[in-house]
Amino acid sequence: MRSNDLPQEGAEKRSSPRSPATRKVYIVVDGQVSRCSLIDIAEGGARISTNGMVSTAEEMIMVDAGVSRVHLSRVVWRSDREAGLQFFKSDTFVGPAGGASGALYIATGFSARLAAR
Repeated sequence: MRSNDLPQEGAEKRSSPRSPATRKVYIVVDGQVSRCSLIDIAEGGARISTNGMVSTAEEMIMVDAGVSRVHLSRVVWRSDREAGLQFFKSDTFVGPAGGASGALYIATGFSARLAAR
Protein backbone atom coordinates (compact mmCIF):
# COMPACT_ATOMS: atom_id res chain seq x y z
CA MET A 1 0.00 0.00 0.00
CA ARG A 2 1.36 3.40 -0.95
CA SER A 3 1.43 6.16 1.64
CA ASN A 4 -1.05 8.25 -0.35
CA ASP A 5 -3.56 5.34 -0.12
CA LEU A 6 -3.72 5.68 3.66
CA PRO A 7 -6.34 7.89 5.29
CA GLN A 8 -4.96 11.32 6.12
CA GLU A 9 -4.73 12.21 9.80
CA GLY A 10 -7.79 14.26 10.75
CA ALA A 11 -9.65 13.06 7.65
CA GLU A 12 -13.42 12.83 7.84
CA LYS A 13 -14.54 9.36 8.97
CA ARG A 14 -18.32 9.88 8.90
CA SER A 15 -20.42 7.96 6.40
CA SER A 16 -22.32 11.11 5.39
CA PRO A 17 -21.16 14.74 5.44
CA ARG A 18 -22.43 17.16 8.06
CA SER A 19 -24.21 20.37 7.15
CA PRO A 20 -23.99 23.49 9.31
CA ALA A 21 -27.22 24.31 11.12
CA THR A 22 -28.32 27.13 13.37
CA ARG A 23 -31.63 26.24 14.97
CA LYS A 24 -32.92 25.14 18.33
CA VAL A 25 -33.61 21.51 19.13
CA TYR A 26 -35.01 19.89 22.23
CA ILE A 27 -33.33 17.04 24.06
CA VAL A 28 -35.62 14.81 26.11
CA VAL A 29 -34.25 12.49 28.80
CA ASP A 30 -36.52 10.76 31.32
CA GLY A 31 -39.28 13.33 30.87
CA GLN A 32 -36.94 16.30 31.29
CA VAL A 33 -36.64 18.69 28.34
CA SER A 34 -33.59 20.84 27.57
CA ARG A 35 -33.39 23.39 24.78
CA CYS A 36 -30.10 23.16 22.88
CA SER A 37 -28.60 24.63 19.74
CA LEU A 38 -27.95 22.48 16.70
CA ILE A 39 -24.46 23.15 15.31
CA ASP A 40 -24.37 20.67 12.44
CA ILE A 41 -26.31 17.65 11.29
CA ALA A 42 -25.96 14.65 8.98
CA GLU A 43 -28.12 11.70 8.08
CA GLY A 44 -26.73 9.68 10.97
CA GLY A 45 -26.01 12.22 13.69
CA ALA A 46 -25.58 15.75 14.94
CA ARG A 47 -23.43 18.04 17.01
CA ILE A 48 -25.26 20.15 19.57
CA SER A 49 -24.36 22.94 21.94
CA THR A 50 -25.51 21.67 25.30
CA ASN A 51 -26.21 25.13 26.80
CA GLY A 52 -25.40 23.91 30.31
CA MET A 53 -27.45 20.70 30.04
CA VAL A 54 -26.29 18.51 32.93
CA SER A 55 -27.73 15.14 31.90
CA THR A 56 -25.14 12.39 31.70
CA ALA A 57 -27.53 9.99 29.94
CA GLU A 58 -26.04 8.06 27.07
CA GLU A 59 -29.37 7.83 25.23
CA MET A 60 -31.77 10.67 24.55
CA ILE A 61 -34.42 11.82 22.13
CA MET A 62 -33.70 14.85 19.97
CA VAL A 63 -36.74 16.74 18.65
CA ASP A 64 -35.84 18.89 15.65
CA ALA A 65 -38.92 21.00 14.99
CA GLY A 66 -37.16 22.87 12.17
CA VAL A 67 -37.48 19.83 9.93
CA SER A 68 -40.21 17.92 11.83
CA ARG A 69 -37.88 15.04 12.74
CA VAL A 70 -37.37 13.13 15.97
CA HIS A 71 -34.34 10.94 16.67
CA LEU A 72 -33.49 8.33 19.28
CA SER A 73 -29.85 9.22 19.82
CA ARG A 74 -26.75 7.94 21.52
CA VAL A 75 -24.08 10.29 22.86
CA VAL A 76 -20.80 9.32 21.19
CA TRP A 77 -18.70 12.16 22.62
CA ARG A 78 -19.17 15.16 24.86
CA SER A 79 -17.26 18.18 26.09
CA ASP A 80 -18.17 20.95 28.53
CA ARG A 81 -20.17 22.79 25.86
CA GLU A 82 -21.00 20.33 23.08
CA ALA A 83 -22.05 16.75 22.42
CA GLY A 84 -21.95 14.49 19.39
CA LEU A 85 -25.04 12.37 18.83
CA GLN A 86 -25.49 9.28 16.70
CA PHE A 87 -29.03 8.63 15.49
CA PHE A 88 -30.17 5.02 15.56
CA LYS A 89 -33.95 5.45 15.13
CA SER A 90 -35.61 8.42 13.41
CA ASP A 91 -39.10 9.43 12.41
CA THR A 92 -41.08 12.43 11.20
CA PHE A 93 -43.92 14.22 12.97
CA VAL A 94 -46.72 16.50 11.87
CA GLY A 95 -47.16 20.00 13.22
CA PRO A 96 -45.04 22.33 15.30
CA ALA A 97 -43.27 21.14 18.42
CA GLY A 98 -44.82 23.94 20.49
CA GLY A 99 -41.84 24.59 22.75
CA ALA A 100 -40.65 22.31 25.53
CA SER A 101 -44.11 20.88 26.28
CA GLY A 102 -44.65 20.08 22.59
CA ALA A 103 -41.23 18.44 22.36
CA LEU A 104 -42.06 16.28 25.39
CA TYR A 105 -45.36 15.28 23.75
CA ILE A 106 -43.59 14.35 20.49
CA ALA A 107 -40.84 12.42 22.31
CA THR A 108 -43.37 10.52 24.43
CA GLY A 109 -45.33 9.47 21.34
CA PHE A 110 -42.13 8.48 19.54
CA SER A 111 -41.04 6.35 22.52
CA ALA A 112 -44.44 4.65 22.62
CA ARG A 113 -44.25 3.82 18.89
CA LEU A 114 -40.76 2.35 19.35
CA ALA A 115 -41.90 0.23 22.30
CA ALA A 116 -44.88 -1.11 20.30
CA ARG A 117 -42.64 -2.44 17.51
